Amino acid sequence: METQGPQLPVEQPVVPAARRKFSGARQVIATTLLSVGMMAVGGVAVVNAASPAPAASAPAAGGSGTQTPPANGANCPNM
Repeated sequence: METQGPQLPVEQPVVPAARRKFSGARQVIATTLLSVGMMAVGGVAVVNAASPAPAASAPAAGGSGTQTPPANGANCPNM
């Protein structure tokens, strides 16, 4: 006759608790803060894009600053 060991209880899977949703007032505040933050970031991007400062096109260091005349002898309006 076979003897079986004690039956182990089967563990039930743990169901995560449902996330708490924001209440109406908190949701309005969170949405307002998010929209204001996004507008601020967008405003900074627009100002940087429209800036007349030559940050990306700075002159190269060590240049002589003189221009050579064109090789074909044509009048150059910059000279």
